[in-house]
Amino acid sequence: MPINLNITVGTIFLLLGVSCQGAAALMPSLSEPCMVTDFPALCRGTINGQTNVNAATDVAIRELMKRTRHARDIAKKELKVLDGGVATCLSNFNSAFDNLDKALKNVKENDGFSLNINLSAALTDYDTCSEAMKGSKEINVVYKSAGVLYKMADNCLALSTLVKL
Repeated sequence: MPINLNITVGTIFLLLGVSCQGAAALMPSLSEPCMVTDFPALCRGTINGQTNVNAATDVAIRELMKRTRHARDIAKKELKVLDGGVATCLSNFNSAFDNLDKALKNVKENDGFSLNINLSAALTDYDTCSEAMKGSKEINVVYKSAGVLYKMADNCLALSTLVKL
């Protein structure tokens, strides 16, 4: 009996070792945080080579805020020309900006729960804008901006899962 017990325990340790190696292979490299995102090329262009996940998340959120500000300015100009979808987008861009501002504070305060909530809210804001613009007869720059902002927010949310809080 002791031989079988030793073989069983040895087999368990062997399987655990193989399992851990497999899990490590699936985990993103700490030097490549964008591997966890759905849009890694966009992420890499956004974080500019940052390998520290906290810094990468911070940079990604700041870039998203910058582009949201720009999209908001475009929506203000388009508001006079297009239908109510643009007004919805303008409102949602303002809301997203506020949520991203809170998310930056959450990173600094090591509040992962609130970080996830605020990034999720921003993601919803961009999605709501896109949905409002789908009814528009022509695809315009506001709709296209909302699509890119959605992808960037999705990347921020993915990066936030790596943040060491």
